[in-house]
Amino acid sequence: MMIKRTLLLLCFFGNMALAMAQQTQLVNVGDHSLEMIQAGTGEYTVIFESGFGTDYKIWGKVASEVMNTNQVMLYSRAGTGKSEPNPKPQTLEQAVQSLTTLIEKANLKAPFILVGHSYGAFIIRAYAAQHPDKVKGLVFVDPAHEKLMQELKKIDPVKAQKDVELQNSFMPDKFKQENELINQLFEKGTLPDFGKLSQVPAVVLTSVQKRTNPELFLHEPAGVEVWRKLHSEFFGQFTSGAHIITANSGHNIHREEPELVVNAINQVTQAATKQKIREEHEAKMALLSSKFTEATAYLKKRKDAKAEAVVFDALKVSGFNEQTINSIAYQQLKNPETITLAVLIFKYNTVQFAESANAFDSFGEALMQQGKLKQAEQQFNKAIELATINKDTSTLKNSRNNLEKISELNKSR
Repeated sequence: MMIKRTLLLLCFFGNMALAMAQQTQLVNVGDHSLEMIQAGTGEYTVIFESGFGTDYKIWGKVASEVMNTNQVMLYSRAGTGKSEPNPKPQTLEQAVQSLTTLIEKANLKAPFILVGHSYGAFIIRAYAAQHPDKVKGLVFVDPAHEKLMQELKKIDPVKAQKDVELQNSFMPDKFKQENELINQLFEKGTLPDFGKLSQVPAVVLTSVQKRTNPELFLHEPAGVEVWRKLHSEFFGQFTSGAHIITANSGHNIHREEPELVVNAINQVTQAATKQKIREEHEAKMALLSSKFTEATAYLKKRKDAKAEAVVFDALKVSGFNEQTINSIAYQQLKNPETITLAVLIFKYNTVQFAESANAFDSFGEALMQQGKLKQAEQQFNKAIELATINKDTSTLKNSRNNLEKISELNKSR
């Protein structure tokens, strides 16, 4: 039995070492337990939310790729796979609460990328809205939309109702109660108010596959167009991401074209990383700005040593490289009121990057603009010395030109 289980896991993950190490586990989320599995390593934890009535294995082809670059967590909702049924009515709110508890019990560490298929899209939308600090990206795989039935009924109410009745007729007994609760959501055309989604990178995957003899009105050209339009409108709320349309797979894009989902996850994680770097930079700049204001106040009181200490400490904490600090200093140099502050910033670069000819050349230019020609000359000479050693011809030429400017200024006095 153990050998059989290991082989099954091996087939699922496509990795022998992981297959032998990983086991699904049951995690208690209050009054029932859910089957879950974790794997992979990386900065993000990618959490997969399956469509209605399907367990975690539906994500096998996608997860086996994603776990090579990120952590993954897959689970089966109540009543699917080996997860226990929820003794309470399995409402959308209950599903969201179970996911929230599972994440806490499993000690999953943010940042999260949430991936939801069909009905699972409702769940990840709710969790993301409730935990904007943890969720940094969203991937919607042919997501359900709460206004679908209302829009279909506008076109042909009879056919739309037949879709509901046909779906109900095929529904296994164990899912009938939950299915009825979902039907009520579609009937209302609205979801519970979980809050507004924050602006994170998002990808929406939409299937518009044509069917020869569609059983459902949803799969007829008119129904497909409604599906596509709703997805387009839904994606419109995001400012970063992509809406990808495929005609090569049906509703289960993650099974028929798993590479589309993998690429979408990669796109979102890369965008999330860029957004994180941008936000960190903005936060550092905001802190520097406050420290520069403090330093300027000291300079006005002629407390130069204190001003220098504040500037040096702030720049060191920022972790910015020489080029970034140089750019910041030149921005300050443009303003006559902050030239003295700029000089301190340039000076920091000569201390922190003492082997850089460019740092001394820039410091010299600031001093020259300040009218301190003798001190500027010293910096240019140091820059020439370093540029000669480092074979930095550009800085060497610039520093020599600056020395000539100083010579001309001295003659004109």
